[in-house]
Amino acid sequence: MENQLVTILRITKPQVGSFVKRRFESEGIECFFTNEGLKMGGVYNPDEVLLKVKAGKSEKAIKLLLNMHKEYDLDTLSEDASYAQMKKILLPVKMSEGCLELCKFAISVAQKNNAEIKLLYVYEDPTIHDSAKHTVSWEKHVKMELQEAHKKAQLKLVNFSLEIKKIVPNDLLRSVNLHYRMLKGIPEHVVVDAAERYQPDIILMGSKGEYEKANEFQGKTIAKVIEHSNFPVLVVPPKADFEGKDKINVMYATDFYDSDNSSLNKLLAILQAFDKQIYCVHIDLNDDSHHQEKVNELNKLLARDYSVHNIKCVLFESDNVVKGLETFAESNDIDVISFSKMKRSSFYKMFHSSLLERIVLVENIPILIFPV
Repeated sequence: MENQLVTILRITKPQVGSFVKRRFESEGIECFFTNEGLKMGGVYNPDEVLLKVKAGKSEKAIKLLLNMHKEYDLDTLSEDASYAQMKKILLPVKMSEGCLELCKFAISVAQKNNAEIKLLYVYEDPTIHDSAKHTVSWEKHVKMELQEAHKKAQLKLVNFSLEIKKIVPNDLLRSVNLHYRMLKGIPEHVVVDAAERYQPDIILMGSKGEYEKANEFQGKTIAKVIEHSNFPVLVVPPKADFEGKDKINVMYATDFYDSDNSSLNKLLAILQAFDKQIYCVHIDLNDDSHHQEKVNELNKLLARDYSVHNIKCVLFESDNVVKGLETFAESNDIDVISFSKMKRSSFYKMFHSSLLERIVLVENIPILIFPV
């Protein structure tokens, strides 16, 4: 009974949900956002969500909500300024074994960046591949199947929230605004749609290692999110860890595109809280003398416009781009690899190849991809 969820409020405005959630959590009431999940197909209404609490806290939550209705007109509530200024991390999870470490990673990043985390659990629609039979008995069966899937998913989410409390120190957990969202459907579709609604500063996704039994997201799912999302995506492998590092080394892979300046500014914003050394690296395959000239020009620009940051452009020779990235990363103790998502760029094209998928899924270095 304690781990059952009870619906307290149906929400159609994000600012109302954020306001009520923060008031509830200040009183020790943990909140969960879900959709009903009782219709066939993976489509949900992004403008409607249910705010739920554990059954044991429902009475306290209802009393607090009634008091809020007396003090505020929730229907006309505007966005809280402090909330609007807070950075946002969208954290899709599959509740796998290695996911707790991913959450610890995300929480540590959020704390450094004064960011909130929306932990998004996408559970499978058990009827997604069923053909509609349009009979009373069939529709009844479908509804029961969906209710059962929804019930199991809610219980899994609640239990996961308890596991997070066990492994994350209380002082760290209290310092971060973390909330839970549960939706039904195909992960890549739901994640992209949720991002459009939430407008995160970054989507943080965990990848599986080649030999990991309990995986997070497969390379194809991650690739589809990157393909269709309009937000930066940070792909974090199982053993990535910045803990204990006074300074991180970042490699930004460049092919001398005009978008590099925009991506570099985004990179600096995301890693603002970290002491860092950034290498803008171009992998030179053809020993082209013009490339060195471009590198020299970029270093002059960096010295002029980014003098407060530790950034330098480097030309690195290799007979293979992926091999060159790996070699440079290993020899310079790189903690993050980054590049822009330009469909005509060699770096973006590589993402769909088995070679780059090997980098994403096996290596211990997070990869940050920017939309352009």
